[in-house]
Amino acid sequence: MKYYIYFMLPLGLFFPAKAQMNQIQFDGIIDSNEWLESKKFQINYEIDPGDNVPSKNLTDVFVDYDKDFLYIGFKSYANMTSLRTSVRNRDESWQDDFVMACIDTYSDGRYLICMGTNADGSQLDMKLSSSGQDDESYNINYESKTSKNDDSYHVELKIPFSVLQFKKSEQYQWNIAFYRNTYADEYNTDNLNFPIDRNNPCLPCQVPSTIHLHGIESKNRKSLIPNIVGSSFAERENEHLHYKDPEGSVGLSGLFDINNATSIEYTINPDFSQVEADVSQVTVNNTFAVRFPERRPFFNEGNDIIDTELSTVYTRFINQPLFASKLISQGEKDRIYLLTAFDQSSPYLIAGEESSILEEGGKAYVNVLRYQRSYKGGSNIGLITTSRFFEDGGTGHLVGLDATWRFGGNYVLSAEFNKNFTNEPIADWIDSDQIIKQKSLRLDGEKHHGDALSIEFSRSTRNWNTFFSYEHYSPLFNSPIGFVTQNNIKNLFVGQSHTKYFEDDRFIKQWRTFVGAEFTFNYHGLRKFADIGIETGAQLAKNISTEIDYYFEFNEIYEGQNFKNLQNFSWFARYHPNEAINLRIFIGVGDAIYYDSNPELGNRTFLGTFNNFQLSSRLSIEPSIRYTKLVRPSDSHIFYEGQIIRSVINYQFSNNLSFRFVGEVNSFDENSFIQTLLQWQPNPFTIFYIGGTNGYSYVDRFRTFQIDQVNVYFKLQYQFDI
Repeated sequence: MKYYIYFMLPLGLFFPAKAQMNQIQFDGIIDSNEWLESKKFQINYEIDPGDNVPSKNLTDVFVDYDKDFLYIGFKSYANMTSLRTSVRNRDESWQDDFVMACIDTYSDGRYLICMGTNADGSQLDMKLSSSGQDDESYNINYESKTSKNDDSYHVELKIPFSVLQFKKSEQYQWNIAFYRNTYADEYNTDNLNFPIDRNNPCLPCQVPSTIHLHGIESKNRKSLIPNIVGSSFAERENEHLHYKDPEGSVGLSGLFDINNATSIEYTINPDFSQVEADVSQVTVNNTFAVRFPERRPFFNEGNDIIDTELSTVYTRFINQPLFASKLISQGEKDRIYLLTAFDQSSPYLIAGEESSILEEGGKAYVNVLRYQRSYKGGSNIGLITTSRFFEDGGTGHLVGLDATWRFGGNYVLSAEFNKNFTNEPIADWIDSDQIIKQKSLRLDGEKHHGDALSIEFSRSTRNWNTFFSYEHYSPLFNSPIGFVTQNNIKNLFVGQSHTKYFEDDRFIKQWRTFVGAEFTFNYHGLRKFADIGIETGAQLAKNISTEIDYYFEFNEIYEGQNFKNLQNFSWFARYHPNEAINLRIFIGVGDAIYYDSNPELGNRTFLGTFNNFQLSSRLSIEPSIRYTKLVRPSDSHIFYEGQIIRSVINYQFSNNLSFRFVGEVNSFDENSFIQTLLQWQPNPFTIFYIGGTNGYSYVDRFRTFQIDQVNVYFKLQYQFDI
């Protein structure tokens, strides 16, 4: 489901209206007598890699409710001797056998809220939007219990109505879908309780089954989430580690509902440090800023509302807020998102034609206002405005319009237009003498404005998918808190894909082929980049998948030099025969430009492997390595060479308590770190952890690593419902 998320629902089945449920014992055991009066469904269609063929592992589903909770039970039949399931942290079971229930409380296809668990009780939740994007960082509070039996595993979910947003009414009709990720004949399958229509690209829009409810009560949530953090830091000075005074702070976050559809969140002096360090990315020979995923819980709710094609809002650019508040209102048709924050260190990003500059800025007030009007079938129109006011002067404003129109069953047309107005601060954050349209990149108080436009068109059928997009970013366009790294460009992309489904028990289960071409011009009409490529991949029996890509670049211009006829080849393969072994390998070879003031063409090699070994139901090891090298073909001169080696060892005492060890060696920076972490997390918003990180650097004369930094830290955050 993490990779193939084709959600839709069963036939229009109606749930009998009642206010009290029968004697269901919430114990993780499906007793048919307990669920006798409940509405029944069955997950019986394999929708990937098969094309709506009968599921090999059936799943019976039961739904009931009382005035406070929605109850969902799953009886998942399987060969229990080869069942893939382990004890894991929340949202880490995407490769296991698991089940989910997905709910659309507005029944208009805007999104599905999905909740579930694997057979060992490791919870999973996510939000699936009408565009098909799945947000796995989405979290809500619900209860789950599981049990294993001779021929099946059972799951019971207890979902409070208070965690779901909906318009209050006497009676309710909600769309609901049921999904199972399972393994049959050693290959992974996605299964639903209805056949999907591949001509319709809006997955939540297809939901045909409903449940009818009445007499339910949704208590307005009122939560306080205080936190206490502390740390001790040491840094090498004059060949010795010098420990600084321990530091600590107290913060408070909270949430309260105004009504069923509107909530307010706030945070004061929050601790937004991440539980685990971001996976390092290979940034050598990269001239543009690198984007990292948002994993901070405060910014979780509402991400789908502010997600736009032009990356207008990147919440990680609200870096160290002293205070932040967020209002979200989701009515029957209207959606509103309002965010305001005071950031103590607001990053400053300047886009460019061939590179970008990202530096730490100063204190700033940040505002985001988003309005979206939803229509049946996943269409919508929206307005967004963002602003940033630096405390010592300088402002940035942006206003944007966007719309998505779904028509003819399988056509989607979307457009977005943004306009920015910038009054630069006077600051020394940027050290550059570059000039763009008589404007310097130095922050010297200049005023400028620009615009950006995105148009996309797609057509989807059972076997064929067509995609066309056009984007432009004017020379002085910058988004105040968006992630826009390149401007002064006009980009055109067109692609066509074909998918072949094999209905019998062949070794090949599914075959995909894609052909695409991309052209980029600057605002002077100069063609900066052009390529054409083909990608082909297959899902095979024994849970083997592979992909081969070939791209031919007609030209790429950098620093005034025009490099022509570049070729690149890559291959990826995955082998996941059982729960214990998950192997992934990739290789890329071809031509690449060495991006320097005097650029040259080189031969590039990029290879690596990401693996997971489940040594027991509680112990896993995840080793990985990425290696890259660029050499001059004429004399084998090495422009750069290096690797990142990383390993994660995780032991689960329970679904809520784990110990993690992370080690990484990065030869590009000639440093490394080791991180240990003991974590207890009984729900998404309550967490306690204590850990430490040692940072090392390479000492050439000793040909070894030495400790440069030591950091020990803890955090206690607890959610109180009042």
